[in-house]
Amino acid sequence: MSDVLAGALTLLLATNKTAVLNSALEERAGISVPVVATNDPVEADFQALLRLDDQVSDQVERWLDALPDGAEVGAEFKARIDGRHDEVRKRYLSFMERNPKHARSVVAYGSFLGDIGDEFAMVDQWERARSMDPSNPAVWNNLAGHYAHRGPIEKAFPYFEKAIELKPTEAQYWHSLGTVTYLFRRDAEKYYGVDEQGVFKKAFEFYAKATALRPLDFKLASDVAQTWYGVKPAPATNEVARKAAELAVAESGLGAWTNAMRLATLDEEREGVRLHLARWQIKAGRWSEARTHLDVVTNAVHSVVKVRLERTWREKQGLPPLGVPSTGPGTPEATAPAAPADRP
Repeated sequence: MSDVLAGALTLLLATNKTAVLNSALEERAGISVPVVATNDPVEADFQALLRLDDQVSDQVERWLDALPDGAEVGAEFKARIDGRHDEVRKRYLSFMERNPKHARSVVAYGSFLGDIGDEFAMVDQWERARSMDPSNPAVWNNLAGHYAHRGPIEKAFPYFEKAIELKPTEAQYWHSLGTVTYLFRRDAEKYYGVDEQGVFKKAFEFYAKATALRPLDFKLASDVAQTWYGVKPAPATNEVARKAAELAVAESGLGAWTNAMRLATLDEEREGVRLHLARWQIKAGRWSEARTHLDVVTNAVHSVVKVRLERTWREKQGLPPLGVPSTGPGTPEATAPAAPADRP
């Protein structure tokens, strides 16, 4: 699944629900089943089964990676892959038949089915595992992630909440619930019985729980900061109040990205955050601050977004496009430096 960092560094806004869900729920794919040191023959058999699953997965991945670019998977090649998967499938079914109360094998089998693309069979197995062992928070979380992606969305909220109830120290659960609440605002309004502003408050409360558990996580901080693009200012009854509400959102967005900047460890991450800071400074009408951030960005990976923001920076001030002379020495154009990448 996609990494939130990719979105953060390219100004992917939170209107793309699939991308944001993939990033926030990226730990959904495959529930880890811990190795248990024991002389129990059932456990030893189960661990051998897990090793076979991993080995076959790695082998198939190597086969696919070795294909030439653009090559199609032929019938013979597909039959080889299916044969290996069938071997694993039969081992799981045989094990579960011999050990019908072994919930972890059902979880692992569901993950295997998801890995080979049988998503709905995966969910059936995970629901079965949930019924067998309702105390497993990872199963609740993974099912919640599925329902967030595929629906019904109203099941995602209570499933995430149950995962959190069982393991409140898992930051990813809080993070995922915050993202689903934020993205599916209308459904969250119904579920929590609040209005849109109440949904925003809920989402950021969940994010705050995740951040408290992982305060140094840049990925989490940048994901939280990204959500401020979709936050609407509080309703206002007059122009002064409206502007104040808009400025409050801008300040919050700036604060969130400033926090992400403190946690960034790579130059590419820091420059990506600079673009976000420039965008929010432009929203707040702080032209020189925005210009300062834009001038620092030099990595070619950010060039498209930088050029777009440069154009917005000029348009918002009423400056002519690059290459068009200003109307006089007293205009802002005479004192605003242009980024080297923008010069003809």
